Amino acid sequence: MKQIKLSLERKKSNYDICIGSGLIQSHSFSFLESFTGSQIAVISNHEISKLYYEKVKLAIEKIKPCIEVQLISLTAGESTKSIDTFSEILDTLVRNKFKRNDLLLALGGGVVGDLTGFTAACYQRGVDFVQVPTTLLAMVDSSVGGKTAINHSKGKNLIGAFHQPAEVIIDTDCLKSLPDSEFSAGMAEVIKIAAIYDESFFEWLELNYRKICNKDASSLEYMIFRSCSLKAKVVEKDELEQGIRAILNFGHTFGHAIENLSGYGEVLHGEAVAVGMVLAAGFSNSEAKLEPSISSRLVKLLKHFNLPTKLPANLNQEQILDAMLLDKKNKDKGIRLVLIEKLGTAIIKEFSKNAIRDYLLNYKTKGEN
Repeated sequence: MKQIKLSLERKKSNYDICIGSGLIQSHSFSFLESFTGSQIAVISNHEISKLYYEKVKLAIEKIKPCIEVQLISLTAGESTKSIDTFSEILDTLVRNKFKRNDLLLALGGGVVGDLTGFTAACYQRGVDFVQVPTTLLAMVDSSVGGKTAINHSKGKNLIGAFHQPAEVIIDTDCLKSLPDSEFSAGMAEVIKIAAIYDESFFEWLELNYRKICNKDASSLEYMIFRSCSLKAKVVEKDELEQGIRAILNFGHTFGHAIENLSGYGEVLHGEAVAVGMVLAAGFSNSEAKLEPSISSRLVKLLKHFNLPTKLPANLNQEQILDAMLLDKKNKDKGIRLVLIEKLGTAIIKEFSKNAIRDYLLNYKTKGEN
């Protein structure tokens, strides 16, 4: 097992990220050592709960048999990350007399993790929660860093809070049941962190993509550990996204617009981010003097994992611009974008709506530079 200790200025927010094979089966739930509550609500979706809920429940009961474990099972999909579902979970917690020292456990992908974390941040002004991500996307991105949110009909993650988990438990065995499309979607976030923060990791991905595609166990564990370590370093420097942490949004301003316009769930988050990174890299060629060869390498690596690199043909630039203007990262009247100057180095710049409109008008829909 590999372990990362994420240390933040707010010491009560420090926590461990545990990565390894069989962590659920081996009952590696160290958060229970300091747990003083009597109830744990496991929030999951119908598909994932069938695979892992009983294993998680057994792991908890083996360590602390006196704890009452209950399941709140949701419909899978991005549409679940809504105000209505949030309200339903709160009703369940109130009905079961859930107390401040009780705990929520997110068992699933990014939708479950974001929703559970946001509920934990709000219920009784904040209760603890634990992340047990079951998708690659959640393992390398959404489970680490304490960003929690639900969607609004006009934009993704517009309603949210920073609320750090008590622990993140990443059991790489969960990837065995993950559909190929979901695995590919997770790779978009792995490629993103390498592109903005670690050139040598990007090169490692280029050299080892075949092993990764073949689900080589040691390669997957190393890749997840490296991704989480890099994200942890960024979060430690800027927990509340007042500065450098915003570079983690590389590809996301375009990507969230694509995701929103396509309809939540129609395009996977990682797929939208992949296209968003290609767009951002293309913009970086002119606005950050990025060498075109780097953009080409990014496109090639995305394609190795069967990720899209073209803007959907049914979206026009005005639709995309309108959706981008609602992005929560914007300030004043401009649109903030994360660009890359070179592999491993990202910058944040603000652009006018007209500048981005001109770029989108000239953008070749083949998705290559």
